[in-house]
Order: sequence, then structure tokens, then C-alpha cells
Amino acid sequence: KRLGRCARHQRPTVVHHATAAETATSQDAQMAKCALLEAVENTNRGSRASRARRGEIEELQVAVESFQSGQDLDYEKLGGMWLLRYTTAADVLPILEADVAFANPLGLPGPVSIGNIYQRFTSPVDGAGKVDNVIRFSVPYLLEDREGVTVTVEASYEVRSGHRIALTFDAAQVGDVKISEGLEAVIAPALLPRTPLQGLLLQSIKQFTLRLPFRSAAQVAAGLATGNSRQAAGGSYQLTYLDEDMLIGRAVALGGTFVFTREA
Repeated sequence: KRLGRCARHQRPTVVHHATAAETATSQDAQMAKCALLEAVENTNRGSRASRARRGEIEELQVAVESFQSGQDLDYEKLGGMWLLRYTTAADVLPILEADVAFANPLGLPGPVSIGNIYQRFTSPVDGAGKVDNVIRFSVPYLLEDREGVTVTVEASYEVRSGHRIALTFDAAQVGDVKISEGLEAVIAPALLPRTPLQGLLLQSIKQFTLRLPFRSAAQVAAGLATGNSRQAAGGSYQLTYLDEDMLIGRAVALGGTFVFTREA
């Protein structure tokens, strides 16, 4: 079930045998989510939002979160691929703002374009699971538009309460390189016979993967205190809303909110 395009007055499917109160609450929650998604449209996931717009979005976000305040989340719904729709996080906004900063009045593409950003969770088993932070970006003319390279930051998480998980970052990986048709034509022109060296070069580029250990600043600091940064928690993540098609989180240490909708 995905929200996708969401009409402000769209009515959700009514679950059979639901009480009148449950049905009304479900409809109210759906309308609140629709209003939130409409408010974050055209903000480039938050980087173009004015102060006034951010205030409006915060109010709408709190309205959605209120439907699950005081009750534990159903973590079985966490597993899946979640698309970032909006954030105020200080460590993510510079990435999004880079895309805007490179824009120019001639309409030519900048040196970097930022594609979709995801969080990919596994459902927790015995209170623990995995989460990948996935960023897709491109270099115009050299790589496929917005999907040319994928950066993945891998982490594990532990459920600490009905709304809070602790993250431990493990590694960062760069890969899934998709070169543009133009670059491929330069390396191996279609009208000329392809040599083994050209084929090997194309294959090497497409299969390129770089994997490095990754630790957050919180893990490094905790590691200095405990002597083991690998096992130290890298941050606390407050999940304030979770259902079949929307996930809202708040980073506790660095601050910032995240609004996601389910992709898969």
C-alpha cells in the first residue's frame, strides 16, 4: 500500500468489521497524511522550504504523529524501502542543497544531481534488525540521470522502546555505477568493432564497488570512552509514526525530522 499521489479529501478503504470510531480515526489519519504530503511538495525534500513553510509542515507533521502518541509502534511494518519526502536534518540538507546550488540561469545541468534518498529496513528479529541509508546521485553526461551511482551507509538497529531505536553504523559502500549512453559510446563506439580491452573497461566501471568501514561521530566518541567503537551506539532515532505507507522519524542527537513514504 503506497500513498503516492494523495488527494486532500481522499477516503481510505474502510476495513470491514471496524467500529465507527476506528473508521473515523482511520479517515482522519489518512487526511492528515495527505495534507502533510501536499505541504512538502515542491520543497526539494526540505531544502527549498522557507521558514514559514517549515513551520506549517511541522504543525502538519505533529498532527499525523498525534494519531500514534501513547501507543507502541507495530515494528513489523518497518521492514521495506522508504522514500525520503522531507527532512530538516542538518546532515542531509547540505546534500540536497548542493543540487540547488549548482543550478544556473542558462538551464544547464550542474556537476552533480541528487536522485532519490531511501532508508531500507529489515523487520526486527528478537528486537534487532538492519537499516541501509541509500543515496543515488549522478554526474551529468557521464552517468545516468540521478541514478548513476549509489552510496549506501549500512547500520544495524536495536529496538529500545515502543518508539525508539538505537543505530550502530557499520560500513559505507559506493557502487551500482550506471554510465550514460554518451560515455559508453566514447569508450566503445557502436559503429566500430568492440575490442576485448573496451569490453573489460566497461565491465570494470559497471562492477566498480568501494566499501569502507563507517562510524558516526557519536560512535567514535563512545568508542573512546569504552574502547570499542564498533559496538557503540551511533545515535538514537525516535520513530514517531509508522503505518503501512508512512514513516516519520526524529533524530535525537543531531536533531531534524524525516518524512518517508513506502516504496516497497
